Amino acid sequence: MQSPNLVARAGEVTVEVTRLSADGPLAATDRVVREDPLQILVDSEPLGILMRTPGADLELALGLLHSEQIIRSREEVAGVRLAPSGQGTLGTNGLEVGLDPEAENLVDVRLRHPRRPGSSGWQRSLPSSSACGICGAATLDAIRRTHRRVGGSATFDLQGLLQLPDLLKSSQQLFRITGGLHAAGLLLPGSDELEVAEDVGRHNAVDKLVGRMLLADGLPLTDSCLVVSGRAGFEIVQKAAAAGISLVASISAPSSLAVEVANLTGVTLVGFLRPGGGNVYTHPERLTSRPGALA
Repeated sequence: MQSPNLVARAGEVTVEVTRLSADGPLAATDRVVREDPLQILVDSEPLGILMRTPGADLELALGLLHSEQIIRSREEVAGVRLAPSGQGTLGTNGLEVGLDPEAENLVDVRLRHPRRPGSSGWQRSLPSSSACGICGAATLDAIRRTHRRVGGSATFDLQGLLQLPDLLKSSQQLFRITGGLHAAGLLLPGSDELEVAEDVGRHNAVDKLVGRMLLADGLPLTDSCLVVSGRAGFEIVQKAAAAGISLVASISAPSSLAVEVANLTGVTLVGFLRPGGGNVYTHPERLTSRPGALA
């Protein structure tokens, strides 16, 4: 049951707070980002539970299944069941979607063909041992087996790339209200506008974008660019590589495994991107200094 001092909306909640000031404590309200659990099922079998900001559960679930290499296209999905509260606008591109009020915080994806026995998603199938758990070497070996190398021939103008953090920030509507979300922006070939998704989780924001493009039959995202508002960890680069994205840019630091994965899969990885510059960690040949468009 909802607490009496919470008023929920699509992606935010209004809460009662005590505001501190030089004049003493004051009663006030604040708007904070919603964070709720979401259970993902495939053919009614549990895949996992994640914390997310509701509003794009369909895209989030499909993007996650794509990054896990369970599906590669919309045609592999027979239908989806989810709650109306988990989805704002619903552009399904012909996909059969059942809105079920009893499926609160749940998305059940039905596949056209059963999964292979033991196929639970590539990360969940990584080899491990009691000695070291899942190590980086096992992860890289799995990526070599399951991920195609990113293709494409696009180059990206450096001056345009430096504009992306400000462009992403200006598109973060819920962040302006709550100050509590990550964002991912996708720049498609020939476009100067970002497709943007927001979420409490960096990985979720990327999955939402990939799921949106999967619904639009837009995969692979060859010659496209992804910019993220936080750290570029391994999973961000892995999801981008699975979707065919050529360049990943982060306003913060990458991790060592993210650099290795980017190098292995052919992704150009840029970190610490600011209006004044940044670091290119892999495949700098895609960047040019010529004046012109973003890509």
